[in-house]
Amino acid sequence: MFGQVMSVVLSFLGISAFAKDKEGKSFMLSTQKEQLKNKYGDKFLTEFEKDLAEFEKSGKAAEEAVTDEVRAQLEADRDKNAKDLEEAREKIKALDATIVEKDAEIAKMAKEDTGDKGVVINGGAADMTKKFKPDMTLAHNMYLDAAFKGAAYSGNSTIETTELQKEFGKYVSSERIEIIKGLLGTTESTSYMSTVVTDKVEIRAQQAAIDSVLQQFVPKWTPKGKSKFTPLTIKNYKCKINVPITPSDIMEDILGYLYDENLKPEDMPVVKYILYQLIFPKLDEEREIALAVGEFKETSATQDGDAATAANDVLDGYVTQLRKFKKAGNTAITWLLDGVTLEDAKLIEQIDKAVDEVAPLYKRKTMFIHADPELVTKYSKAYRKVYPWLKNEDGEKIKVDFSRFTFAPLEGMRGTGVFFITPKENFKHLRSKDPQNTKVWMQGENYDVKIFAEWWEAVGFWLAEAIFAYLPPEEAEGSSASGGL
Repeated sequence: MFGQVMSVVLSFLGISAFAKDKEGKSFMLSTQKEQLKNKYGDKFLTEFEKDLAEFEKSGKAAEEAVTDEVRAQLEADRDKNAKDLEEAREKIKALDATIVEKDAEIAKMAKEDTGDKGVVINGGAADMTKKFKPDMTLAHNMYLDAAFKGAAYSGNSTIETTELQKEFGKYVSSERIEIIKGLLGTTESTSYMSTVVTDKVEIRAQQAAIDSVLQQFVPKWTPKGKSKFTPLTIKNYKCKINVPITPSDIMEDILGYLYDENLKPEDMPVVKYILYQLIFPKLDEEREIALAVGEFKETSATQDGDAATAANDVLDGYVTQLRKFKKAGNTAITWLLDGVTLEDAKLIEQIDKAVDEVAPLYKRKTMFIHADPELVTKYSKAYRKVYPWLKNEDGEKIKVDFSRFTFAPLEGMRGTGVFFITPKENFKHLRSKDPQNTKVWMQGENYDVKIFAEWWEAVGFWLAEAIFAYLPPEEAEGSSASGGL
């Protein structure tokens, strides 16, 4: 190894041998040391001088370390390195040619209309939200991309509704399942219901509640366990949204959202913003109230442009259905505290009495007391007033003492004064069986776009005997009191 280093040093300094002192030992001139130091550094110079002195201890001259074998090895290494360098240069040249070719192909594709018609997703794919990519050659996407990067957009700033409609169709096609989930997202109240998937206009319970089976033995057939139940009809309702939007008016809002969420335009298309930031949040809010206190009313609209129905006119909510059952004199339902007005001073006692009125068969079940949030707040304050030393370890989960029932305040019931108890399997939420029946589309018109969506949805109860409900006396007498936000 020292022979190879020695050969390199001699070659670098341009000499065939070092100067010798009186004892015949090699030494380097100050200029030679400076050259090696500048080329290889202080450490190399120090180590080389140490190795040089060590080699000459045996009486050999330093130049003898450079043998014919060392020269042959160095020449072989030089040839190999030259060959490797030439091959590397050829590879770099080929890569440069490939890059030029791909750049030309990309430039050509950017000028062509994309033929992508979207990918239909049937659900279950973990990466289905990654299937859609916005067409960045469209005017609205180029405008957002330029603004997002802080560049000035020199093109036409007017949004072509035909382009937006085309992209909307692609997005709906590839993200259909996610959009349907957004339309029929779980609201506060539906999380307490069991879902029935059906395409029927109405459904009725087919199962029975057996009242008793145990009896004393006698060697005769004495049938017992007569099914006793009152099936309730749950009507399904067709719902829709018709939302007009002027895209040019919301471009700045979209850009602000991209900045806030740190998303690039290609990761957050305009159509996704319109659906998830403008439409779905308002829809969830209105669905929650309509599912509780909505009351279906036939629309009088007969032509385009007629007044739309109110959100609460779309379907019969579960509170509305309880009011109708009470008015119709349905005695299969247990009407808690019938005719009693709730009072703050007696609220704890009254709720305890209501819980006691639940049928024994259901008292052992863990159930929720679905209630007006204001009523739950009053109960909490009354309880704290009576038992100020007790701490609510469960936070907002307020359980009635000596029962398996916990309050579940539902925002859609606010202001109704109503509460009811029923098992989750008896509290139903209907939605369409076939997601393809849920339609979502867009139409362009001048500078505006119209968003359309249609689906089936309803709520209701399965068996009357499993409902234990309280209605304020004024409602029981047919008052038109209504709740909601």
